[in-house]
Amino acid sequence: MHPPQQCVSNHQHHDHSWYHLSVAHQQSRTCLARAQRGRGAGRAMSAWAWPGPLSWRDGSAKQGQDPSTRSPSPSSSARVPPPPQPVTAGQRGESLNGGGTAEPIGDTHAGGTGTITATNTSGNSGDRQPTATQPAAGPNPQPRLPPRQPQLQASGADTVITFAYGANMNFLTLARREVRVLSRDPAFVVDPSIRLMFKHQGGYATLERAEEGGKTAEGKEEPRFRPYDGRVHGVLYRVTRADFEKLAKREGGYIVQEVQVQTYDGSQYTALAFVSNPLFKLPAEVLPAEKYLARVREGARDNYLDPAYQAFLSGISTVPGAGLGSEYYNTPSKYMGYSFLVVVALITLAFFFQH
Repeated sequence: MHPPQQCVSNHQHHDHSWYHLSVAHQQSRTCLARAQRGRGAGRAMSAWAWPGPLSWRDGSAKQGQDPSTRSPSPSSSARVPPPPQPVTAGQRGESLNGGGTAEPIGDTHAGGTGTITATNTSGNSGDRQPTATQPAAGPNPQPRLPPRQPQLQASGADTVITFAYGANMNFLTLARREVRVLSRDPAFVVDPSIRLMFKHQGGYATLERAEEGGKTAEGKEEPRFRPYDGRVHGVLYRVTRADFEKLAKREGGYIVQEVQVQTYDGSQYTALAFVSNPLFKLPAEVLPAEKYLARVREGARDNYLDPAYQAFLSGISTVPGAGLGSEYYNTPSKYMGYSFLVVVALITLAFFFQH
């Protein structure tokens, strides 16, 4: 009877083994399902917490981990690095005594020379912080030069020294006329017989020489407003010849004459000044327009002319610029214009009478 009992025991043994195998298999399947559910939940939480790009998502998930347990991934070079962690003196000493090796992390330029890259001194691969490369001070550095500025220096043959005593002393007037000044100095006319008079057509300023006895060359009385020392003050400009031609085109009715001037530091120059053409000069001096004299006063103040001369300019009476009388335009050029029109009319009438 032993064989049947042996068969029964063997059968029970197989059933017991199959039962344990089934339980183990079910437990493994249960663990696998839990792991899959946990992984899915983790992905869902990561996606909800940081909906950014995938390459940034993995990096952001690792920012909360301990740096000692963080491991670099193959795509770490393409991710944005986490913010740098402060290194204390103790950590710095441990990294030096712990046998950490220095490895370059940042990219280098082509050729590999003349660059500085960051190195890892903490001994942990997760603490390596890539930094931008910087040029090193080599034996032959290449300095970055500033952008070239326009040169204000010009040769003596291409420059003109001019003396301004009216509205050209004002910076805004020169800017509107697109004139660039190379240098400027306050100065005055050396000849005391040259006076500042408002006898140009429209009531503008001009220079006129006075004879002995206080009378001008035209036989009129001396100017209505006279400076404290009788000298004309202004600004000595050095400009290019092209800019001087711009001024000459804008100075209607003026001609160019040489005048001897002296700067406030004692240097004397022979400068070119704009004076009235006799055809555009008024027979008598008039009061200047308020707007014009305001520009003259502002130019004298901006160029730091003698305070006494500025006080003289402030004491000059003015008139409104609108509605100037006929005395501001009674110049020889006006009568010459009328005469020309009369001659043209006579020629036209004679032509029609002949035909």
